[in-house]
Parts: sequence; C-alpha cells; structure tokens
Amino acid sequence: MTGSGPNSPGAERREPHARRGLRMMILGAILAVLAPLAGFLGGSMAGHPRGGAGLSPLFLWMFAGLIAGAIGAAIAVAGGLRWARARHERESPERKG
Repeated sequence: MTGSGPNSPGAERREPHARRGLRMMILGAILAVLAPLAGFLGGSMAGHPRGGAGLSPLFLWMFAGLIAGAIGAAIAVAGGLRWARARHERESPERKG
C-alpha cells in the first residue's frame, strides 16, 4: 500500500520535542505586550466619571491589563524554560554517545 500518510517511506518525521514550548513563548509574549495596551484602550473608552467617588474605570481597566500582561510574561518564561529543557534533553544523548 503506497500513500502519502505518516508511515509512507518518503515522509519526514518531526521530532515532537524539537519545538516544545515555542508556541507558549510566542503566545505569552504577544499577551504580555498587547494586554496592557488593551487595558489602556478599554479604560480610555470607559472614561472617568465626573465627581464619582471610588475607583475609576480607567484604573480598573489598566490594572486588569497589567495583571493579564504579567500572566502573559509568566507564560512566556515557562515556555522558554520548557523549550530550553527540551533542547537540553535532545542534545544530552548525543554527548554521551
């Protein structure tokens, strides 16, 4: 049986650990950059009530954006650590042999 499936003779085999963590790094970095900007935009659209007491919607939106950005940065760091660990595990057997 010949075909173009994953078990065909000419099919490339991807190493599953080659890019582990790379997607987390990219998505976390995007979230870390865009979340504070989105918080500032949402707070600017919500505006500041005239004579209102208590917390301003501008502050709340910006604070939420900063928290989401910090979570994105943590995701990016975790993805970087996972990527580095996968690269180290892949290169370790080659050094021993």
